[in-house]
Amino acid sequence: MTAAALRLNAVRMGPGLLAGLLMAVLAKLLSQSLHAPAPLIAVVLGMMLGALGLQGQLGAGLDIFAKPGLRLGVAMMGAQISWSEFAALGGPAVLASGAVVLGGLGIGALAGAALGLPLAEALIAAAACSICGASAALAASQAAPSSPENQRTTALVIVGVNLLSTVAMLAYPPVANALGLTAHQAGVFFGLSIHDVAQVAGAGASVSPEVAGTAALAKLSRILWLGPAVVLIGLMLTRTAQGGRVSGLQAPPIFVWGFAALAAARGLNLIPPALVAMLGACSSFLLLAGVGAISAKLGPKALLEVKPRLAILLVTLTVAVAILAYALTRIFF
Repeated sequence: MTAAALRLNAVRMGPGLLAGLLMAVLAKLLSQSLHAPAPLIAVVLGMMLGALGLQGQLGAGLDIFAKPGLRLGVAMMGAQISWSEFAALGGPAVLASGAVVLGGLGIGALAGAALGLPLAEALIAAAACSICGASAALAASQAAPSSPENQRTTALVIVGVNLLSTVAMLAYPPVANALGLTAHQAGVFFGLSIHDVAQVAGAGASVSPEVAGTAALAKLSRILWLGPAVVLIGLMLTRTAQGGRVSGLQAPPIFVWGFAALAAARGLNLIPPALVAMLGACSSFLLLAGVGAISAKLGPKALLEVKPRLAILLVTLTVAVAILAYALTRIFF
């Protein structure tokens, strides 16, 4: 590529890249000062930017964060999986978290079909509710066909799961107490049922440091299933597109391989602690920039186009995951 072409690309993508950078930084700063979920703030900032009608000037740069940047951010999440910490919960945590994830995806597909939602949109919502909120919604969206409808659904799911996670953070501690759960069981229940990591930590901390630690580990066990879940979502969507026939299994997306490779490297202690922290910060930044970029490309009109049935699906999934998490907590813990 010639120097002139490089300069042209820089001029074309520069404004959008700068906008994505600023949205990620602002979302992080406002999250700390307002004590609000950073992904939700990134959605709001993106919608505000989209309202200015600058998609034409910013689109090329925003696409970098909305597509390859987002996939890189999801892959970097693998470095946050600590096998030594995860082992503290033992084998039952693997079974329970796997059941929550598979059950959530299955319920999401069935409930979405009953509500008349496309399978891709239903699975994006199901991934968010059964795995790890906004991050899982973004990962699932990368396995789904790229379309304005799926991008709009992803942004709206992020808003919905953050609101529902906040409600769960406030409601589940007294519910756990009323159900007679022990401190250990309460932590497991919070980690298996609440969508986003920040709200899991908040619910646990509202009870005790012991509960907060257990909740974080239980949540980690769900995140472990992100890679296999994305592969399963891709397979389900491929079967649907081909009328239920699959001509050979398709290879997982590259970002799933990256996620698995970093998780394995972290488990083998091949990644220095300083690099783990840096990868975590980069992952958080890229996910926030991706959320902001998707929202900016859609604009605030997308919120007015939300399907009531999508909101019904999110609430249904939240309740179903909570019931499933409670039953598994009683059985295994």
